[in-house]
Amino acid sequence: MIPIDKVKIDSLRFYLPLSDVIVNEDHSHFLRKITTVNDDGEILNEERTLKHFDVEALVSVKYLVRSQFGNPLDIYISMNSKFLGKKYFTGINKDNIDMCLAFINAEGLVTITKEALLNAFCVDVDFCFDTYISAESGDIKSLVEICNDLTIPKKNMMAMPFRENNNRGYQWGHRNHVKEAYKTKQFLKYYGKAMELTNASVEFFEAYLKKPLEEVGNKYFECDRLLRVETTIKNKAHFKTYGCKIHTLQDLINLDLQSERVLEFFRRPMSTYMTGYKEIKHTKKMTVSQRTKYYMAYYMAKSKRMPIKDVISMASHAIHPKNIRSKREFKNELFNIISMQEVGKKTHLHNTDNWNTFISEIEVKNLIPQER
Repeated sequence: MIPIDKVKIDSLRFYLPLSDVIVNEDHSHFLRKITTVNDDGEILNEERTLKHFDVEALVSVKYLVRSQFGNPLDIYISMNSKFLGKKYFTGINKDNIDMCLAFINAEGLVTITKEALLNAFCVDVDFCFDTYISAESGDIKSLVEICNDLTIPKKNMMAMPFRENNNRGYQWGHRNHVKEAYKTKQFLKYYGKAMELTNASVEFFEAYLKKPLEEVGNKYFECDRLLRVETTIKNKAHFKTYGCKIHTLQDLINLDLQSERVLEFFRRPMSTYMTGYKEIKHTKKMTVSQRTKYYMAYYMAKSKRMPIKDVISMASHAIHPKNIRSKREFKNELFNIISMQEVGKKTHLHNTDNWNTFISEIEVKNLIPQER
């Protein structure tokens, strides 16, 4: 029911010339000209409805019609694994693409042939995999805190933990704000999948997934252990950075999703955003004064999204703005203190065999970088 550690396509958008689809001219408002008139019959405004999404439906398709650079109109259409109903966890693939096409055509706004669909261009492809955290000492909550510790502070980078009881996970980057920074700002998100389905997608879960999961004994479906890892590849230029030539939907569904090349879709952003985990053991314990100075620099770095060593001069100037000698001595002292404990590589209180098993598991699953 739930394929574990198998990469799949969760959603995407595709576009093709509007002339390649049959538009339902009887639809109540999509691509209809809406005219606004006053009491005297004078036309005040004329607009053509170029997008559609049925907010009342349990699952719906998003449509957008637009022209790029003055070219003829294209239609952009979303495709989501929720179109598959109880087969949601399998993701979109060549074996069920016909189900997705049937779902789109059944909405009645447009009719698309399979040939036109497969030749359409794909963008904003969400790849994901579901994994089960089995180690006794760790769960999604523990993973979120580790990710928060290991995240490298950087300017202009969004990194956000989610710690609510009904929404737990971690997100790096913005799905729609990547532009051309494909290698440094690729969207990556970890979150509790069972938690999300039973809290944010309740109607879909009740309608399509609850009964099939009960029939197979709910294996892996645990709120604190079933984790989804999700990333977005924006377009063919983004695919090219991984050595993949993907432009059409046909290219996409022919992609070997379990190949090392596809696994790199997740490994690269993960290793870009985080440093490796290791237990820090000091030959000498920090004094209270040293630890106070360390945390001053640590939180300054966190607030400014900078590596901790980059704020040494800033911190020294803040403490000794006028005394050059004191500033220099404080800078040297702070450098030595920071070298004792690297930021993001935290000594954990649970330094036990069980905890080490948890760390090894999330390293092997490529959820955190492996320390070299």
